[in-house]
Amino acid sequence: IDIPIFCYLDRMPPFGACRMCLVEVEKMEKLQTSCTLEAFEGMVVRTQSTMAAEGREDILEYLLINHPLDCPICDRAGECPLQDNTMKAGPGKSRFFEEKRKFKKPISLGPVLMLDRERCITCARCTRFCDNLSGDHALEFIDRGFRTEVGTPDGRTAESKFIGNTIFICPVGALTSKAYRFRARPWDNKPTETTCTLCPVGCSMYFDQRDGEIMRTRSFENKKVNDIWLCDKGWFGYEFTYSDERLQTPLLRRGDQFEPISWEDALNIIADKFRLATPNGKIAGWGGNPLTFEENYLFQQFIRKGAKVNHLDHRIGMPIFEASEEVLSPGMTIPIEDCENLDFAYLLRLDVTEEFPVLWLRLRQAINKGAQVTFAGHYAPEIAAYLKNTYLHAPGQESETLQKLAEEIKSASAQGKKGAIFVGRQYLAHVNRAQILAKLKNTADIPISVMEGVDNSTGAFLAGMRPDIGPLGSSIDSGGLTALQVLEEMQKDHWDILYVAGADPAVKFPRDVWQKARERLGFLIVQDLFCTETALQADIILPTLCYAEKYGHFINIERRIQKVQPGKVIPDHLYSDGDIFRLLAHKLDFFLEIDHHVQESLKHEFLPAIEVPLPSLSNQEIENGGLLKATFERLLFDRGVRMRRNPHLVQLSQEPKARMHPEEGQKRGISSGDRVCISCNGNAITAKVKLDAGVSLGTLVLPLGFEEIPVHDLALNLLNGLSIEILKVEGA
Repeated sequence: IDIPIFCYLDRMPPFGACRMCLVEVEKMEKLQTSCTLEAFEGMVVRTQSTMAAEGREDILEYLLINHPLDCPICDRAGECPLQDNTMKAGPGKSRFFEEKRKFKKPISLGPVLMLDRERCITCARCTRFCDNLSGDHALEFIDRGFRTEVGTPDGRTAESKFIGNTIFICPVGALTSKAYRFRARPWDNKPTETTCTLCPVGCSMYFDQRDGEIMRTRSFENKKVNDIWLCDKGWFGYEFTYSDERLQTPLLRRGDQFEPISWEDALNIIADKFRLATPNGKIAGWGGNPLTFEENYLFQQFIRKGAKVNHLDHRIGMPIFEASEEVLSPGMTIPIEDCENLDFAYLLRLDVTEEFPVLWLRLRQAINKGAQVTFAGHYAPEIAAYLKNTYLHAPGQESETLQKLAEEIKSASAQGKKGAIFVGRQYLAHVNRAQILAKLKNTADIPISVMEGVDNSTGAFLAGMRPDIGPLGSSIDSGGLTALQVLEEMQKDHWDILYVAGADPAVKFPRDVWQKARERLGFLIVQDLFCTETALQADIILPTLCYAEKYGHFINIERRIQKVQPGKVIPDHLYSDGDIFRLLAHKLDFFLEIDHHVQESLKHEFLPAIEVPLPSLSNQEIENGGLLKATFERLLFDRGVRMRRNPHLVQLSQEPKARMHPEEGQKRGISSGDRVCISCNGNAITAKVKLDAGVSLGTLVLPLGFEEIPVHDLALNLLNGLSIEILKVEGA
């Protein structure tokens, strides 16, 4: 049944604002809006009657009175519901000759969002999305009557992690993207179905390309993962692929300078270094989180087969534990789509909008249906207003908090309702991780999801980029060294080769530790898109392809297998990471291939979880001594290597600040905006402070991913609960 719509969207409650879906109902004198009318037994509805058609024609004529004739320049033209509905159900000509309303065109509502007010038909899709789904109230109607228009609270910049979705659902081109505006027409674009690899959710999306260049990204409807949504990183995070700063050719260090060399020379130099170093066994491979599953598999195979060592680690910039300390391996135990049907959920130290953003849109649907969600952690998340309870505590008080929640969790699960527990980094990046997860396993009879990772780190883990576990959890003959252990060895003795692919250890470990290790490192290979801090210290740099230029698979937080395909012309002078590993293996006279068993596993929907043995448990006390305890937060909009090369998206990144409760600031004579010195075990950094009542007492929240606050200088392995001294920097 074809009924035209504007305001109706089946992911939100019916609203009846546009009146476009008018139908004729027997025994009802007037036309009715079908989206708000509940069906009942015996109801007779005529959707294509003369009366209904005339009503829709009148609505369209009314909407077009002031709608501008912008179709030749409007980004929505060619995929515009207003165009389509006018062609099918609208009047052939207008009876109005009066001058249309005119506004200043366009208005900027933020770094990525533009508004053409005269195009708006006040369908309220965008404002209802911000109220009913994202919950950030980034957009709202201002004024009344015919003066009604879309605006922002108090005229501020729209603050949202999901504003790209409002552009996507706007039916008339009133909201447009700054990154895409006037760049292409829909009929010129060639869509490529792929997967967003910029966070562990792995949303399905399209690359729209014209003449081999990405014009925009669009969400691809996949109800099993992201439904029809993306976060703004998915909508606008592709621009770094065209950065002028991308590496274009291999570079070899000559003294203090880098010299361009051919691929043949670069591969020969590396192969010669491996031949000399292999007998010593002092070779390590780090990185892999931005790589595909296949590339990670080939990377670990190259190091294991070519160098005959297991010194592998993808967890650069992530907490590093032995397999026996992890208790549960990363991944969800329920499908993402089931989040919408939960009756209750516990977010234990999971800042979902920052680390798994689209997962929040699925959980919000459950809340809209009556689900009760409880949060416990070191600071309140931005979604706290929609939660049943928010329990805050300082690092070190996890056992007491879990004890309080135990009865509540047991009671909820005993009622036969559908529930889940999601454990986030505030608990996982913790010295007592094993004890916390073991306690949860013994307490709860409901699924426990370990929400841990960045980019394709789940794929790297399952591909075998670990020193203690082989591909798909297979056992290895003798375990290798973690990245932390390799660094410790480098402090004591010479190390031959470190091969870094898609990681930046120079800024992910304390600088003094890294520098000492670098001095004892014979040869550093860096394979990346940009000249990172680590690349600047390399002996040889290899450029590679980005996620928009390669084929492969991405393994998301559910361990779901998803395809990655190129959405732009693949530069013929660059190789993918996987091709580089294969070429190097060929130089070393061996062959890299993906095992048949692994290839077969990629034909399934999910990869299996890796079972981790339960260790012997002993709780480590976190002493207080009047010091603040650090907890580290990962933000969606940081200022990492790729983010800094996204000219629109990086503007969504806010100034980083260390956060503490106002009472803690008052005790120390510290106010918002003050610069402080933060020290831990003799290591010190400086940062600006923000006093925030949403932070638990005794806690200092430090953001990751910002050059302005180099938190990795504080400790070799950043775990929540570090004792922190904080002093105001006078005169700063």
